[in-house]
Amino acid sequence: MSDHLTIEKADLKLGFIALLDCAPLVVAREKGFFWKYGLNVILSKESSWASIRDKVSFGLLDGAHMLAPMPLAATLGLNGNKTPMQTALTLSHNGTAITLSQELYLALVEQISDWNDADAVGDTFRQLIKKRERKPVIATVYPYSNHHYQLRYWLNQNKIDTEDDVQLVAVPPTQMLENLANGMIDGYCVGEPWNSLALMQQKGGLLTTGHKIWGSHMEKVMGVTQKWAEENPNTHRALVTALYEACQWAEEPENRTELMKLLALPPYLDHAAEQLASFTSPYSMEQHFYGNNLNKPDRDHGLFLLDQMSDCGQTHGISVDKDQLVEDVFRSDLYTSWLD
Repeated sequence: MSDHLTIEKADLKLGFIALLDCAPLVVAREKGFFWKYGLNVILSKESSWASIRDKVSFGLLDGAHMLAPMPLAATLGLNGNKTPMQTALTLSHNGTAITLSQELYLALVEQISDWNDADAVGDTFRQLIKKRERKPVIATVYPYSNHHYQLRYWLNQNKIDTEDDVQLVAVPPTQMLENLANGMIDGYCVGEPWNSLALMQQKGGLLTTGHKIWGSHMEKVMGVTQKWAEENPNTHRALVTALYEACQWAEEPENRTELMKLLALPPYLDHAAEQLASFTSPYSMEQHFYGNNLNKPDRDHGLFLLDQMSDCGQTHGISVDKDQLVEDVFRSDLYTSWLD
């Protein structure tokens, strides 16, 4: 970034949810990348994605670690205040999974001879839940999330009716494991560390991963309102540049041990990350923070997400120019101008 640029706003407050993919924000603060670009940043741990949405919309946060579909949903005014938002940086790809309760997982395992046979897993799961006295309750983190769309996508692919065969509910990520353990839900689709922790504590087992369902895809982005971005262009550029360098640092294998120590600090993931320090999941979540142009907002994936919203009935009655909407929200032009 050019030295002559003047930061419009040096003191920033950014929101995040306690997930492994908040790592770039934690790294940027703890390793000095924000300071390097003239930013004094406070990180605010939020309890839910709805809180993130509302606080960014009303200016209580300058920006936040967001689910990739959130800026689209906010711009359309879905489930909240209609606030045009944008992202110029993808923070991570992948890192999600569908985890079942131990009871449901063990019942499924008994009937699966080849766990790598996706069709057999889907067929057996469908037969299993149709025999149950009550339909399983499966949670996702937010209605406008990859998790929600991936779960529905997988269920539909396996001819499992999302209305008649299962009950879908929304639960904040940090409450997933507790609700699974006490029987309030029978499964969930969430990001790390909440899948690996279920495995470690033998409270659940993995059905499949988000990467297996969709391949590589945007998971989290750095979201701000379009108004904030217009009023603070140099600050926005500094923010994106600092986080981009933090993404590079977080991806390096030699930094893994230190990264887990940073995430385990009390303001961030605390004990949840501490438990993962020496754990290697038997299933690859393919979570990445940098590489192969990963950090450029993917407009094709943005269009795909709009299709998922439509398939779920979330955009019913809304007339929208999809190409223009995605161009306005996923600012790959800014990414290219600032970082390429």
